[in-house]
Amino acid sequence: MKIIVSVILTIAAIAVIGVVYMYSGSYNVSAMEHEGGIARWVLNTTRRNSINSRIKDIKVPDLNNDEMISEGLSHYKEMCATCHGAPGEAETELAKGLNPDAPDLVKFGNRIPPEKIFWVTKNGIRMTGMPAWGPTHSDDKIWDIVAAVRKLNQISPSKYSAVKVEEEGDDY
Repeated sequence: MKIIVSVILTIAAIAVIGVVYMYSGSYNVSAMEHEGGIARWVLNTTRRNSINSRIKDIKVPDLNNDEMISEGLSHYKEMCATCHGAPGEAETELAKGLNPDAPDLVKFGNRIPPEKIFWVTKNGIRMTGMPAWGPTHSDDKIWDIVAAVRKLNQISPSKYSAVKVEEEGDDY
C-alpha cells in the first residue's frame, strides 16, 4: 500500500511541477531559439515514430512518370519551394525564419521514402509550419508532388525556372 501511495504522490508532484513550469513563462517559445538536448530528441523521436506508424499501408505508385513529375513540379514551385528550396535558388527569407528548419528537399528529397513524403504532404505536421495539403489536393496530385520531390536533385536550375505554375482556380 505504501508503494502505491508513493507512486501516486510522485506522479502528482511531477504534474504540479509541470503545471507550474507551463504557467511560469520560463519556456521560451520564440522561433529564434532552437531546441536543444532532450527537447529536440523528444520532438524528433515523437515526429519520426508518429509518421512511421502511419505510413505502413501506403501503396506507392510508379513515380517515374514524366507527366506526374511535370505536374508535381508546378505544384512544388507554387506551394513548397519557399520553405524547402528549389534548384539553383537561394534560401528564402521565410525559410531562414522557420523553426524547426524545413528539410532541403533539393538535396535530400530523393533519400526520403516516398510514402513518408506523401503522408507529410497530405497531413502536415503540427507546430512546424508544414501545412496539410490533403484538404485542398487529391491523393493523385499529392503523388505528383512526391514524384517531383524525388527528382528535384536531378533538375537543372534552368529547367526548374521554366516550370509554369498552374493558373488560379485549377481543380486540385
